[in-house]
Amino acid sequence: MNRLSICALVLVILMLTPVSRAQDTLSIAAVVNDKVITVYDLGMRLSLVTIFTGLPNTPETRTRLAPQVLQSLIDDELKRQEAKRLKIKVDERDVQASVEKLEKGNKLGKGGLKTFLANRQIEENTLTNQIRASQLWNQLVNLRFRSTVIIADEEINGVLAEMKKNEGKPEYNIAEIFLPVNNQDKEKEILAQAERLIQQVRAGAIFGALAQNFSKSPTAENAGNLGWNKLGQLGAEYDNAMVNLKPGQVSPPIRTIDGYAILFLIGQRTANALGDTKVDSAVVNLQQLFLPIPKGADPAIVDDAMEGAKIAAENAKNCTDLEKSAKVFESPLSGNLGDIKTISLAPQQRTMIRGLPVFKASRPFRTADGVVVLMICRRDEPKSPDLANVDLRERIANRLTGERLSILAQQYLRDIRRTAFIEIR
Repeated sequence: MNRLSICALVLVILMLTPVSRAQDTLSIAAVVNDKVITVYDLGMRLSLVTIFTGLPNTPETRTRLAPQVLQSLIDDELKRQEAKRLKIKVDERDVQASVEKLEKGNKLGKGGLKTFLANRQIEENTLTNQIRASQLWNQLVNLRFRSTVIIADEEINGVLAEMKKNEGKPEYNIAEIFLPVNNQDKEKEILAQAERLIQQVRAGAIFGALAQNFSKSPTAENAGNLGWNKLGQLGAEYDNAMVNLKPGQVSPPIRTIDGYAILFLIGQRTANALGDTKVDSAVVNLQQLFLPIPKGADPAIVDDAMEGAKIAAENAKNCTDLEKSAKVFESPLSGNLGDIKTISLAPQQRTMIRGLPVFKASRPFRTADGVVVLMICRRDEPKSPDLANVDLRERIANRLTGERLSILAQQYLRDIRRTAFIEIR
């Protein structure tokens, strides 16, 4: 689309009024094979996008969004036509499930989305048609390519090895917007689109809503969310951008092999050790010996308490013995602490029992109020100690599969575009 035609089209959209809607239903924005996208359709989608992204519904915003939204409408029409050609249909129950998910996410009651849209003079099928196109496309891509995508164990092992190097380092909760560059002549245009989206996020737009409307990655359906990732999981380009972000910040455009990505950092935390499930997911039954020490006590009193705790620990062969020692010391804070998830323990307690065999007393630990000795009376390991690792392998395999399918889907849509008749009016 040339600049003049964009400006003319946007001008028509901005002048839309309720009175003129009947006429504008016939005004053509684009022709896709034998189907027409009207200026009215474009105006409806623009209003929908501004609502869900949190952008102001102003002439300036609509001018910026019009080219991107029109391209999305064209792509949706191409997807519907391809599905019709291959006799693929969407289950309306799935469409309704997506609507209900949106209602829940936006804290609207059941059926509230229809009222929400009607109050803003947006037709419900503006949204449901977009959902149908997305669901049809997922079916098409999966039917055509899913069986051809095979992730070898060696690939997963390679990702795990890279993750192993980053144990104990930061972990990032990341969302993405991905814009493919299918034609090198369009690279500047795609980069400009990425920069406009970044400006909109910085101006207050909701990143997840922009991802749902503009991202061409499979993650778009989930608001672009990639989940928690350690360095090495998403590749060097993403890693370099993640480490420079703070929660709530958006990255500059990232050039990848296939296009431009934009990252949004939702949160950050320290990653657990890879596959470390035995300590943190076990349930332990703990016996405690606690010897109180008055604040400001003489060092000799502290030494006596530490020595007494040490002797008690060395002589205790089981939790009953440690309980008897507690009675000798007349310690009211001693006793059985019950069953506790290891991950729920305070860091110092977790350190005391890490690697400690059952019925082996820990070394005395000095606290602000006294001396503590812990003993594990029983340890219940998870039924499948490697479950987290199995789950991690599955997540890695799913991510790699998604990446492959995304590339194939982009190529598929590009091929459909090449053979289609598309005219911008």
